[in-house]
Amino acid sequence: MKYLLGIDLGTSSVKTCLIDYTGTECFSDSEVYSINTPARNWAEQDPEEWWRATKKTIQHCLQKVGGYEVEITGISFSGQMHGLVILDKDKQVIRPAIIWCDQRSQQQIHSIHNKIQKEEVGRHTLNALSPGFLLPSLMWIKDHEPFNYEKIDKVVLPKDYIRYRITGEIGTDSTDACGTLIFNIERREWAEDLIKKLGINRNLFPLCREPYEIAGYVTRIAANETGLKLATPVVYGGGDQPMQAVGNGILSSGTISCTIGTGGQLFSPVNQPVHDRLYRTNTFCHVKNWYILGANLSAGLSLKWLMENILYIADFTKLNKETSKIPSGSEKLLFLPYLNGDRTPHMDANAKGMFFGLQLKHNRYHMLRAVMEGVAFSLRDSLEIFNELQIPVEQVIASGGFIQSDLWMQIVADVFQKSICTTLTKEHACKGAAIMAAVGTKVFNSMEEAVSEMVKKSDRLVEPNERNGYVYNEQYELFKSLYIQNRELFMI
Repeated sequence: MKYLLGIDLGTSSVKTCLIDYTGTECFSDSEVYSINTPARNWAEQDPEEWWRATKKTIQHCLQKVGGYEVEITGISFSGQMHGLVILDKDKQVIRPAIIWCDQRSQQQIHSIHNKIQKEEVGRHTLNALSPGFLLPSLMWIKDHEPFNYEKIDKVVLPKDYIRYRITGEIGTDSTDACGTLIFNIERREWAEDLIKKLGINRNLFPLCREPYEIAGYVTRIAANETGLKLATPVVYGGGDQPMQAVGNGILSSGTISCTIGTGGQLFSPVNQPVHDRLYRTNTFCHVKNWYILGANLSAGLSLKWLMENILYIADFTKLNKETSKIPSGSEKLLFLPYLNGDRTPHMDANAKGMFFGLQLKHNRYHMLRAVMEGVAFSLRDSLEIFNELQIPVEQVIASGGFIQSDLWMQIVADVFQKSICTTLTKEHACKGAAIMAAVGTKVFNSMEEAVSEMVKKSDRLVEPNERNGYVYNEQYELFKSLYIQNRELFMI
């Protein structure tokens, strides 16, 4: 039996999936790891821990199908975006990776703007600078850890490091490099002018190709460590957002994805590199075109925080029934899901979370529902910007952990006043990676053919409730005002 291997290096775990040419997800395995926060606003992970976890998942998948008896014809990747991994001349990791939810580099952003005006940065990157992206994190290391900065031979993104461990080749792809904020989005190449003006050595940035191109082959060392067959083709792969979209069959404009996992994202392909002039959203490279993205940093993370840190609940499914009995609007209880700052629309690292409107009548179920509604309101902020930019929204496809909750799916449909559907894909990013492997190794002649064969729609369709929509429209206006009224207090 021939398979494709899709590896998704996420924020909280790595997932590996063996997928056949019809798109059936035959075998999968995952390994969790943690985010380290050694100081306030820091978020780091150990790349060696990623590699150890990835090896385990590969080995377990191979064991499930009889080890070397399985024929894997191609391997590719999806990965958490924006993070910084720095390597020395021996390709050894110098320090822990600074990942996307890190917020330490606000001062470096100010320093960059002292050298290069925001408008010039925007012309190249089509985005505003934000903490947690590779460029500000790199400049933080230059300012605060010059002894480490001097050792850097190459900077890569998280999934690029795993691919290096398998192939021995350093490189990245356009869908991930675009999230560094030192990349020319329209031209799909490193922003040479910005690199020069910031005084960064151009050689730090690796070769950049497209996500469906072959990056290398499994080395003998990697074969011995993982059980993969020597010289198996390895395809670049891409950032988790575009790979998740491909895994849902989203290649062109008209269909958007709504994802709620650790963070929350609204994703829409665009045929031209459209961007928001107010920089409330991000514009990045899709597999063959571009996409616009609205993001919340603490979507599913907000529910996890409430359950684990406040309510001490391990399994939300046991409470789903009771929470669904709470009326829409949670009886005027609102939640701002800014536990780690906000990206869209406020681009404010100082934004804070809050419950507003608590009364004696409210209980744990009100709080649970209010968190889900607050996340949906935050994603509606992105939808409103899409509407302003005249981006067509003909279909919404849901993905991420929240699709396991009928209640949360209904809340999002009601807040958006849009029908929401799903695909039969379980591991969206892994399947997107597998599709890259399929195209790169010529299993299919085109991306469109691969998606047509490997992605199937489900019969599940969540229709919006118009009456709930009226309630949420009123609540949404109050939700927006909460940030405005408290913006200065968030600075404290």
